Amino acid sequence: MTLPDLTLKQREQLFRQLRTSITHHSNAIEGTTLTFCETKSLLESGHTAGNKPLHEQLVILGFAKAYDVIVREASNKENTMNSAFIKDIHAIMFEGALSVSPQFIAKPIGAYRINESKIQGTHVRLSLPNMVANDIENLLYRTAHHEMTLLNLADFHIQFERIHPFADGNGRVGRLLMAYQAIQNNIIPPLIENEHRNDYLTAINEAQALSVFLQESIENSLALIES
Repeated sequence: MTLPDLTLKQREQLFRQLRTSITHHSNAIEGTTLTFCETKSLLESGHTAGNKPLHEQLVILGFAKAYDVIVREASNKENTMNSAFIKDIHAIMFEGALSVSPQFIAKPIGAYRINESKIQGTHVRLSLPNMVANDIENLLYRTAHHEMTLLNLADFHIQFERIHPFADGNGRVGRLLMAYQAIQNNIIPPLIENEHRNDYLTAINEAQALSVFLQESIENSLALIES
């Protein structure tokens, strides 16, 4: 099933439900401690979780704001992803938390990292800081943005994470960009659930394996409009 197969009402329900679900699960994958119910209450009612760190909640609000931008911009098929857009998504996600709790936020935001980085528990070599901008531009240049299959989305995601352009938030930005690319190519945005974090981290090593995982994650998204 693709996005055009859904009715307008189903698409609106899907994007509305995904706003909470993607925000919760994408942040939980990175260690955020809010439960799904706490995330839902924060986003829909503005009720903070009193026993949870403020900076986590501000990042969650920033993520949801970035998600809104993703959905809006992806809905215009004339738009094409560029490096400025990627940096803006990163900035939107972290700017609220940075202004209130700067000591908890890795810097810079909205700009590429200036230090070497590594992914804990892996031997994957990430781009050197002086190569990040060039590697991002090359990745964008090689991408047929409006002719992407699920396998293309998987490959882009893997390459983006191996560049690891930011000091923090690479996984979250990468998954938002995946949603953007999915919408632009009439693919249901995959909902990668925190419960399947280990499967995701295993699949992210190879494009074919990740595309199979993403197909399963699309079923998670469709379940949101079948309930």
